[in-house]
Amino acid sequence: MKNQLILFWRCIFGPKLYQTYPVLPPAPIRNDQQPSHFYEKNTAESLSDTVFFALKLSIGILKVTWPLCLMYFYRKGLLTYDNGIVTLRIVGCIAIVSAYFMLLRGVGRYVNPSYKLFIDEFFKVKNNLSKEARQNFLAKFDFSLSHWQPDYIIEASAVRKLPMISTTKDDLINRTEPSILERLFHYPSLFLGYICVNVFGRRLMFPGSLQLLRQMMERPLLDGRTNLIVQHRAKRYVIRTADGNNIDTIFADRRQSNHSQNGRILVVTCEGNAGFYEMGCMGTPIDRGYSVLGWNRPGFGESSGYPGAISEINSIDAVMRYAIEELHFLVDDIVIFAWSIGGYSACWTAVNYQDIRGLVLDAVFDDVLPLAQRQMPAFASKFVEKTIRYYLDLNNIQLLKLFNGPFYLIRRTQDEIISLIPGRVETNRGNELLFQVLKYRYPYIYNDDQTLTLLQRFICSNQVHRIELVEKYCSNQSELQTKTREYRMEHPTPSYPCKFGENFSLLERQRFAIYFIDQYLVDFDSQHCTPLPQNFFRIPERSV
Repeated sequence: MKNQLILFWRCIFGPKLYQTYPVLPPAPIRNDQQPSHFYEKNTAESLSDTVFFALKLSIGILKVTWPLCLMYFYRKGLLTYDNGIVTLRIVGCIAIVSAYFMLLRGVGRYVNPSYKLFIDEFFKVKNNLSKEARQNFLAKFDFSLSHWQPDYIIEASAVRKLPMISTTKDDLINRTEPSILERLFHYPSLFLGYICVNVFGRRLMFPGSLQLLRQMMERPLLDGRTNLIVQHRAKRYVIRTADGNNIDTIFADRRQSNHSQNGRILVVTCEGNAGFYEMGCMGTPIDRGYSVLGWNRPGFGESSGYPGAISEINSIDAVMRYAIEELHFLVDDIVIFAWSIGGYSACWTAVNYQDIRGLVLDAVFDDVLPLAQRQMPAFASKFVEKTIRYYLDLNNIQLLKLFNGPFYLIRRTQDEIISLIPGRVETNRGNELLFQVLKYRYPYIYNDDQTLTLLQRFICSNQVHRIELVEKYCSNQSELQTKTREYRMEHPTPSYPCKFGENFSLLERQRFAIYFIDQYLVDFDSQHCTPLPQNFFRIPERSV
C-alpha cells in the first residue's frame, strides 16, 4: 500500500512525458496523425493539461497587461478593500481548481501503464551519478526536463555581466537627455524602460519564449528531437549556467565517423529569436559531417528562465565551457555558427574565446537599435535608444571589432526581417555590419572617400553588378592572393586594425577593397527563415 501511495504521489508531481523514442527513424505520416511512439494521454490527463495550459496562458497575458489593468482599475475606482477581498476569493477558487486537476492528472497517469513504466525508471535514474545510465534514459524517453538534475554546473561566482559596448553612459545621457528637464527624469525613465523591457519588450524580441507559440510548435519540436536522437544518435545534456538557468543542449558527435574528417571540428549553433535546436540551423553543419552542439536559450523549449542579453551571454559561456571541459574539444577546433539574433551571443563568444576556428554569421544584423526604433513611434526614439542601450544592447558591430579571428557573413538578398525596407538588399542591416568592421580591420585600405563610396556601392549592388565590379578590379586574383599570403607570413598572429595596404596606391586599395568584400560576404537569394543549404557553410579562413 505504501509503495502504491508513493507511486501515486510521483504521478501527481512527476514530469510531463512526451514520447518514447523509436529504435529506427519513423516513417513519414500525415500531420493530422499521431506517431505511434508519441505518449498517448487518457482523458483525465489530457483534460488536466488543457486546464493548466489555459492557466499558464492567462498568467502570461496578465504579466504583459498588468500595468494597463492597474491603470484601468484605478481610473474606474475599482481599487477598493471590498474588491480586494473578491480578488482573494477568486485566487482561492483558482488554487482549489488547480489542486483538483492536479489530483485528476495524477489519477490519469496512475492508471496509464506507459506513464507508470516511465516514472518508475525516472526515479531510479534521477539521482544516479552514472553518465551512461542517464544518457540511456534520455535516449529512451522524451519528457519535461524541469525535474532533471543538470549534467554540468557553472559556479555562480563565474556569472558574466552585461557590458555597455555601444557608447559611454555620459555620451548616452548627452544624446538622449539634452535638456535639464529631461535629466531630472533620468531614473524614472530608466525604471519605465525596465518595466517596458520585462513586460513586453523581451517577449517581442524573443517570441520563441511565448507559451502559445511553444504549444503551437510542440509537434515539430518533438519530431526534430526524434530526428536528432534516433537518426543522428545525438545526446542531450542539461547545463546549469552561472545565473541559475538550466539549458537544454544536444550534441551530435561525428569524431568517430568513417565518412568525413570534418567530425573533429565542433560547430556550436546559436539560433534566432524564434528558433530552436530541434528545427533550426543545426541541420546544415550536420549534413556536412561536422560535430554539432546545439542549445536552446533560456525560456525556449525545455530550457528554464527568461531570454535576455545577460542570460544569453551566460548561456553561451556555459555551453562553451562544457564543450571544452567535458566534450574535450580544443578551442581552435570550435566554429560558432549563428543565425539572426543569435549573432549577438556568437559575437560575444568570439570576443571572449579569441582562439576559436572562426565565426559564420547568417542573416545577422549590425545593431538591434535601428530595428527596434523602426517598430516604435518617432517621438519615442530617444526613450527607445536609452532603454536598448541599458537593458538590451545587442550591438554586433562593436563586439565583432574586438574579434581578431576569421569570419564571413551570409546575407539573404530578400530578407524581410533585418532590412529596413523588406526585401530591399540595400537596406539590409548586415551591410552596415560589414561596412563598419572592414573599415576598422583595414584602415589603410578603406581610408578615402572614393574607396568608401566604392565599398558602399559594391555591398549594395545586386549579384550581376557585383560580378562586373569583381571582373573590373579583381581580374588577377592570384596577384592579390600572393600579397595577402606574404602579409600573413610576416604577421602570423592576426591583430586588427592592421597595417595591410599602408603604402598602396589608390587603384591597389580599390582592388583590395572589392577583394576583401568578396572574401567576407556570401549572398543567398532567399528570405530570412529559409533553411540554409549546406553548400553555403564552410570553415572561415583568414584573409590578412
